[in-house]
Amino acid sequence: MYIPPDHQQLFEEAERYWKLGDVYHAVKLHKRIIKLVPDWHPPYLALARIYHQRREWKPSFYYFKKTIAFLPDLREGWWCLGIAATALKKTRIARNVWSKFGLSELPNTPEGLRLTYDGTFEILWMSAIDPARAKILSIPHPASGFRFRDEVLYERKPIGHHIVARKRVPVYAEMGVFKTSHYRTYSCLIHDASAKQIQQLERLCYDARLGFEIWSNAARGMVIDNPQAFPEYYGRSILPHEQEDTPRDHALIAIASQNQAEVLHVLDAWEVIALGQYSDLRGY
Repeated sequence: MYIPPDHQQLFEEAERYWKLGDVYHAVKLHKRIIKLVPDWHPPYLALARIYHQRREWKPSFYYFKKTIAFLPDLREGWWCLGIAATALKKTRIARNVWSKFGLSELPNTPEGLRLTYDGTFEILWMSAIDPARAKILSIPHPASGFRFRDEVLYERKPIGHHIVARKRVPVYAEMGVFKTSHYRTYSCLIHDASAKQIQQLERLCYDARLGFEIWSNAARGMVIDNPQAFPEYYGRSILPHEQEDTPRDHALIAIASQNQAEVLHVLDAWEVIALGQYSDLRGY
C-alpha cells in the first residue's frame, strides 16, 4: 500500500525516539500514525514490541493481535502473543498459540533461569510449566524480589548456558512474577560443617518439604556489558565433592519455609543428628 512520505517520516521519528529511550514520544507518535493510516502494520508492530519489552501485557496482547491480523505468518507476533496471553491468564488462547509451535511437551529436567537486578545477575534452577511459565526450584537472593517456588514468566529463547558437571544447561531470562509462592526466605551460618553434615541438613530440609541452598556457592556476578553476548555461566556444585571431608569454617545457607518454626525445628534436629552448629538465623 502507498504510504505518504510525511507519514513514513513520522514513523522513522517515532523509532528514533524509541532507540533514544523516550518511550512517551515514541508511543504518542506511533498512535498518531495509526489514526492517520489505520491499515498500515509497522506502527502496530512497533507498539507491540515496546509494550512487550516493558512487560505491559494488556497493550502488548492488543497490538500483537492487531499485527497478526495484517501478518498472519509472523512467528514473532504469535510467540509474543502467547507470552502476553499467558501473563493475562488467557489460557485457551495461549494453549492454541503454543500448539502452533509444537510445544505441547517440554523437558522435565531442571533448566537455568537468570534473574537480573541491582546491577547483578543470579542463575537459578527452574522447572518449565509451559513455554512462558516456570517454577523456581532454587532460593533466590532476597534483593531479587523472587521466592522459592514462585511461578515466573520467562522467555523460552536461551540467553546463555550454565556449565554444571561439564554439561551445558540452557539459561532463560525471567520476565516477572506470575504467581507468588507462600514460602519465605531464611538464612543462617553453619560452622565447621563437612560435606556429610551439609548433606544431612539438605536431607532434613527435603524431608520437611523445605527449600535448601548454599548461598556461598550461588552463581552471581556483574551483568555482562555487551547485551549481544551469549555467555556461559560456571557454577560450583551445590555440595562439596563426596571425598571432601575437611570441614568449612562456615557456610552461608538458605532455607525456604512458610514459617520460622519449621526452620528452627529442622536446624535443631540437625544439631542433634549431625552434631552441627548454626548461628545468625535471619528471615527476609
